[in-house]
Amino acid sequence: MNKYNCLRWLVREIIAFIIVCTGIPFLIRNTYARNKVSIVVYHDPKPNILDKHLAFLSKRYQFITLDCLVEAILSKDWSNIPPKGLVIVLDDGYSGNFDLLEIFKKYSVIPTIYICSQIVKNNLSFWWNIPGIEYGDLLQNRSHDERVELLRYQFCLETRKKCSELERQSFKHDEIVEMNDFVDFQSHTRFHPILTICPDDECWKEIFQSKREVEEIIGRECKHFSYPGGYYTEREIGVVRKAGYKSARTIDVGWNKRDTDPYKLKTTGVADDASLILLAAQMSGILMYLRNFMNGSLKGELPQIEIQENCY
Repeated sequence: MNKYNCLRWLVREIIAFIIVCTGIPFLIRNTYARNKVSIVVYHDPKPNILDKHLAFLSKRYQFITLDCLVEAILSKDWSNIPPKGLVIVLDDGYSGNFDLLEIFKKYSVIPTIYICSQIVKNNLSFWWNIPGIEYGDLLQNRSHDERVELLRYQFCLETRKKCSELERQSFKHDEIVEMNDFVDFQSHTRFHPILTICPDDECWKEIFQSKREVEEIIGRECKHFSYPGGYYTEREIGVVRKAGYKSARTIDVGWNKRDTDPYKLKTTGVADDASLILLAAQMSGILMYLRNFMNGSLKGELPQIEIQENCY
């Protein structure tokens, strides 16, 4: 860890410690959020870290499935939702998620893992992890055409050889088969594009076809969707509805209740490597809200990337 990252880690821990010491996380969990449902989003946590996290969370929350939450929202019947309900989800479908299976069993958790159907199906690397490309550069200081072209390049649509030389980062088919009875696999598009900068035909293809492809992989209905990067507009919501999904998850900070829009499910973000102090602070939603606030959102929503004029 270099000096900058070490300092950043220290500052983050100090802020988290102060937040926890105020008692705000306890108050939020036991008052404001008591009869709402939290969704915690991971990506590629290590087994020993997730074990500690779930041990901590299991004493403070009651684990439920995403299906249980969404059905309660759609039916407007909250009777099956326990106090302080918590849904565990993971985005992308990292190969390391396979090592978490015994941890899920240990705590009787049925997590939802949103997978990128073509990346998983073809054992491709994730485009944002290709060496030499900074993720932020894909979204800032580039025209729409430049971003799309770079995404196409990194998705390995035209350069599969380059990606095939990289270490596998996603699930293998047999790993999904082994986990299928214990994990709820759902859709995270085909190649994880930023949907809001995609033209209509690509947006439809990523959402519609990923549903069918995930169903082919898992052998049952794919009902839920996660917006890549948390970026969405009314267009993406409309396409997700028409594709037949029952829900879609954002990374807008907040808790879910009876009248939550099922296509705008809210989350409390957690770092894959969070200490227990940081985990407690992040579960309050404060740190995630402050991040979005500093980026210009007063409501805790993720600031969206605007669609360019020729995107449609």
